[in-house]
Formats: sequence, C-alpha cells, structure tokens
Amino acid sequence: MMMRQRKKSRWAADLSLSLPPSSSASASRSSSSTSSTSSSAGHQVGDDRITELPDTIRLHILSLLPLKYAIRTGAVSSRWRGLWRLRWPPPGALEFSPPTDLGDAAGDEFVAGVDRCLSVRGRGRRIDSLSLALPPSRRYDFDIKRWVEYAASCGVEDLRLVVSHPSPAATSARPGRRARRHDRAAVPSAFFFSICECSNLARLTLSGLHLSSPSSNIKQLSSLEVLSLHAAHVTDAALRRIVAACPFLRSLDLSLCRKLRRIVISAASSRLTSLTIIDCVRALEVTISATSLRRFRFSGNYLTTYSFDSPNRLEDVYISSGSPVSSLPRSNWVKALTELSNVKVLTLCNLSLQYIMAEGTKATGEFRNFRNLRELQLLMGMMTDDNLMDIFGFFRLCECPRLEKLFIELPTNMRDPFIEKYLVVSEEVPPDVDFEYLKIIKLNSFKGHSNEMRLVRFLLEKAGSLESLVVVAPNELMGEEHNKNIMDGCPNFLHFLQLQLSRFAKASGSAQITLSEHDDYKFRPTHWEVYSKV
Repeated sequence: MMMRQRKKSRWAADLSLSLPPSSSASASRSSSSTSSTSSSAGHQVGDDRITELPDTIRLHILSLLPLKYAIRTGAVSSRWRGLWRLRWPPPGALEFSPPTDLGDAAGDEFVAGVDRCLSVRGRGRRIDSLSLALPPSRRYDFDIKRWVEYAASCGVEDLRLVVSHPSPAATSARPGRRARRHDRAAVPSAFFFSICECSNLARLTLSGLHLSSPSSNIKQLSSLEVLSLHAAHVTDAALRRIVAACPFLRSLDLSLCRKLRRIVISAASSRLTSLTIIDCVRALEVTISATSLRRFRFSGNYLTTYSFDSPNRLEDVYISSGSPVSSLPRSNWVKALTELSNVKVLTLCNLSLQYIMAEGTKATGEFRNFRNLRELQLLMGMMTDDNLMDIFGFFRLCECPRLEKLFIELPTNMRDPFIEKYLVVSEEVPPDVDFEYLKIIKLNSFKGHSNEMRLVRFLLEKAGSLESLVVVAPNELMGEEHNKNIMDGCPNFLHFLQLQLSRFAKASGSAQITLSEHDDYKFRPTHWEVYSKV
C-alpha cells in the first residue's frame, strides 16, 4: 500500500531534515511511543491500519526496504515522515570531514581518526549512507579502498567521497598542474572492484578524484542508480567502462570533468533517464544512444556535435552557455533542437536564441514542432535590443501553442558594455502569435528599461488566459534614471512600475500583476535548482 503513493521527482530526499515530533520519540523503538495525540492526528490525515502499528513493527518494515523506498514512506502520513532514519541502530548515517585548523599533518590525522571510529563501530552493522570529505594534503589510494570495503560490509546504499573542492587556480586549464596532481587523490583500478562489492549501493558521488580506467572484466554495479562525478580526472574511455558497468543507472551527473572530450553513452545504458553535463570545458561531442533518456541538462561551452538516438523522447531540456562570445562557434545544436518534438520543459540562454536566429531562418518549417511545450525559461545574460529581437524571433520561428508557464531571468549587471542600448526602443514589429494557454509569467531582475517594458507589453497583449504576471524588481539594481522618476511624484520605484504597467492593454481581464523587490518563490521554474548551481 505504501508503494502506491505518488513518486517524488527525486528519491534522494534532503537528509538534513529534522525529525518531526511524532518521530523523535521513536528512538526508544517501543510501542508506548505511539501516543493518543499522534493517533488522533493520524486519523485526521487518514492513517491506515499499517500506520496504526507500533513503531517497532513499522521500523522492521522499513528495514526490509531499499533506502529510496523507505524515504518515500514519508508521503503516507506525518507519522511515517522521518521514521526511516531510525530503521538501523544509530548512527544510520556516517559523515566524516576534517577540521579546518589541521596543518600539514591533516591527512594522516584524518585517516587515523576515521579508522578509529570505524573500528569502534565494528563491521557488518547496517548503515544507509557514508560520506567522507578528505583533506588535500596527501594521497588516499589504500585508505579509500579500505573504507569502501568497510562500507560494503555494512550494506551502504549512499556513498560519497570528496577531496576538497578545487580552488579556481587549481581548476584552470593549464597553471599549477603539479599542485593539481598532488591535491587529487588517485583511485586505482582495484577501487572499482571494492565498489562492486557494495551490493546495495544505489547512489555514488565522487569529487576531486583521479579515476583510473577499470579493467574490462569489472563486476557490474547491479544496484547503482545515481552516479555523480564532480571535478574528477576521468577520461573518455574510463567513463565508458564505468557507465557500462552500471546496467541499471538512471541518472548521470558530470561536472568540471576537464579530461572529457567525447562523451559517449551507449545503448547498453538502456535505463538512463537523466544526463547532466556542467562545465566540462574540453568536451567537444556528446553521443547518446540511451533510448530511455528523458532529461538532458547542459551548461558550458557549446559542443560541436549533439547526437541523440531518440530525441523525440526527451521531455526536459536545459541548454545554457554562461559566457558571451564574439562569434557563434560551429555547432549542430540548432538541428538537434528541431528534433525535440515532445519536449515539455525547456530552458534556453540568450546565446541559444542567437543560434536560433542565425540558423533557424534556413529551416523555418522544422521549428514548428513544440506542440507539447508547457514551460519555457529564458536566461538572458544580456538584454540589448538585439536580444529582445532574438526573443521575438524565437516565438516567431518556434510555435508553442500549449505553453502554460514562462520564466525570464533578466541580467543583473548594470555595467554591461551594451548598457547604452537598454534605453533604445527597437522599431521591429513583435511577432503575431497567440499564447492561448499561457497562465503564469515571471520576470526576475526587472529594471524597467524600455526594451524590458516592451517585452512585458507584448506578453500582456498576447496571453488571453493569463492569471499571474510576477515582476521581481530588486531596488539595488535601479539606475540613476529611475531616481528622477521617483522625484517626479512616485514614492518608490515599484509604484512607478505599477503605474506604467497598469497602462498596458491586457488580453486577459483576470490577469493579476504582482510587483516585488524580493522573490517569494511562489512560482519557481522546473530548472531553478540547475540555474542556481551554475
């Protein structure tokens, strides 16, 4: 019955959540902890007979479930929420990180401390997760192998190994190569044989490690579903073998992996549904043969080749390049975009829009396929008149007849070299489109410049079913030109904006315009977390 509850979008729930009062008493694991108060509260939310059982029995049930399903039982009722933390004798989660005041002997002292704790705890006692943050003062080849073997003996399901995050200098393309090698712990091939002994391992995070390519006869990680590699020294060949050894992998995250050049996901990864690539600066190509892929998120320099065997199955796509360029690099990205016939959630940056305007006019008919798009987010690192025309051009070339939510992140830098264009109104006519189903529009970092106002006017005139227009205008982004408007009778900038926006014609009579200096996060785009990370 518990397994029929609605699945969460991410099974890895926030492990820092505090236990609710109804669960805190269950540490004693006695039936007396189920008091009449919690029972009455349970009836109010529709608890069933399983929920009425004593905590000792419910904890036994949880001990029979994999970690992700044990976490999901929190959706049953408040009395299940957080109870999964107590299914093993404490501590059910181990986390080790070095103090910041350790000197040159930081590595040796840290290793000795971890070994002492694990020795006292003993082998074979179940744990849900093990997290090790290693100081960068030495190599940990055999230490990591030993700790992974301990985790395997305890049936760990979530394993995280981190060598201190590289500094900006350490992650640059060329400088400090010797120091970078010293700071990154080497992981020999034998490490993967130890990992493969973790028969319950479902989630693996490796950061700052030098990963040698595993041998071809490596044992498969038959339970691993989520793999995250951050700032890892991993080659194309090593990545292919690692992924091939994970037949049930659902999610793969690659960030700051600077050795990757050609990222290839073979058809053997048939269960992979999510791929994230962030700032892998040397990458040139990505080739995806996984037919189950539904989510693709990419941030960094544009690749020359994007190849998807089943692009029409992608439903969630994030494409962003964080840095401006003097000219558009060669890429087949626009062609790949035209094949996203079933995408439902899409995020594009201003450079993506420039690609569409430069290449899209050559294949106008191919763009008329966003019939399933429900949510669009535009990340505008710049907002000149040319950028406004790019937005108009996108809606002219790419029809979005079912669009329901539109989020636009405007630039926050008032010192943009193109700032003089902000106050110039372009003469190009906005596209003749109809946002029949558009209900929510949100603009962040709004400054009231003429092209921003023109964009709002266009949207209000075309959205006949609009329910909410949310404009976030932080006061610290205001320039001197707006101080003059305040002096002319408006008590503050938001009042001035409200006055200006109220004069615009609205296609929807029920549209509510909300202005605020701060984002209350009432409406969040699907990709808000990805955007905040990058």
